[in-house]
Amino acid sequence: MSDMLPLIPLTSALTDPQYFGTVFASPSYWTWVVVAKLLDGIPLTEQREIELFEQCTGRAYNRLARRAVRRLIMLIGRRGGKDRFESAVGIWRAALSQNWRKHISAGEGAVVLLIGADKQQAKILRRYCGGLLETPRLAAEVVRQTDTLIEFRNGGSLEIVANDASLVRGRSAVAILGTECSHWKTDDDSLSSDEEVVVGALPSMAMCPDCPGGLLVMGSSVYRKKGYMYRKYRELHGNNNTDEVCWFATSQTMNPLLTDEVINEALASDRVRMSAEFLNVWRDDVSDYIPIELLEACTDWGCYERPYERGLAYAAHIDIATGLGSSSAAFSIAHRDYAQGMQVQDLLREVRPPFVPEVVVKEFAELAKRYGVTTVFADQFAFGLHVGLWEGTNTGVRLAEAKYNTAENYLRLLPPLLAKKVRFLDSKVERSQLSSLERHMTSGNETIRKPQTASSRDDVATAAAGALVAAGDGTGYLGGDLYDLWAN
Repeated sequence: MSDMLPLIPLTSALTDPQYFGTVFASPSYWTWVVVAKLLDGIPLTEQREIELFEQCTGRAYNRLARRAVRRLIMLIGRRGGKDRFESAVGIWRAALSQNWRKHISAGEGAVVLLIGADKQQAKILRRYCGGLLETPRLAAEVVRQTDTLIEFRNGGSLEIVANDASLVRGRSAVAILGTECSHWKTDDDSLSSDEEVVVGALPSMAMCPDCPGGLLVMGSSVYRKKGYMYRKYRELHGNNNTDEVCWFATSQTMNPLLTDEVINEALASDRVRMSAEFLNVWRDDVSDYIPIELLEACTDWGCYERPYERGLAYAAHIDIATGLGSSSAAFSIAHRDYAQGMQVQDLLREVRPPFVPEVVVKEFAELAKRYGVTTVFADQFAFGLHVGLWEGTNTGVRLAEAKYNTAENYLRLLPPLLAKKVRFLDSKVERSQLSSLERHMTSGNETIRKPQTASSRDDVATAAAGALVAAGDGTGYLGGDLYDLWAN
């Protein structure tokens, strides 16, 4: 372990008016000073500090080594102050904890990454950082700043960005700070899933000069029982045999100024959601809908496409938007094996944006024609947006609005899946999207949907479920147009 000492401990910076004391010196922020002491390796001496530690970590304080904590998971309710605290930690780590120019190689930098769940939250974090830098002493440390970057005189820099695993690779980082991490993507196929960001972050801090491995702080309110934050909660909370810490606290625990009236009003509006937001209760109404193990059991490994077979009636479903943004165009074809009672997927295509809808529609129409499909189904949105394009393909294939919406298709797909009467092609993206679907219960009504994060996608899952359900609805029908069967 290096014998270099911090220029200014975080605890001192929080309480000194020259730095963050204009905000954190208020008596209501004493809980955050306790967390700062953990990062500094400063012993807790007051009884209320020890009681807070034991309450929020589920472990005995006298079993914790007094070394500085370098891996901190914070699961804290909304309005508890975690974003403001992480912004202060980011500035402290970049500008005040070391003279980085003495320790970094030529051409490298001592980078602190403060990562928001999306671009909107990154903007909020940037405003927090801007507010904390308004004191004359801190303002004097800044040599350059943009909407996403703040550079300091000591050679350190703070970057405030949206969640993207590529940003943490190939860097010389000294700290990675993540916010609202429970709401990051958990899809296996995502290059910026929560696990991928952390896996990419740790090597970037391997050569951190003042503490091997750097500083990793991940904060969030709780959400579904899945992903990195839930896994770390289960591993660390109440575990006396680790140097890593999971700090688990309600909003009012960390922010005593938050009144009962505010909390009760929120709970009255939506008890389940607001219990997660303010009381740190993991969401039981948001659960994994299709276990990955079930999908794997229904996958024909190594089979990526099935050829057309004469005498089979095929169904096709498309999910397509504008070709811009983050939504892919996805297309799937399936049939029913009447002898085995199986719904079988035959073809799966995905075109990632940007793309030209006319080109994609023409390609998918030709694929449909190859399988003898004359009607391709789509949800109401895709049908209304692109029905004219299909009429212009001159392939004899038309677009029709599906009998069921996407959520209904997901619900109808589950019974044959549970009976293992579905056979999927081998697609990691498809398995990931289907396994990430969430089951929500609201006022007694069940709905199935993708995770409500900016980067979540279910395009492939939508097309796959739509085709399989349409094929399954053609029971006893051996040829022709499935849409005409439904109409009759």
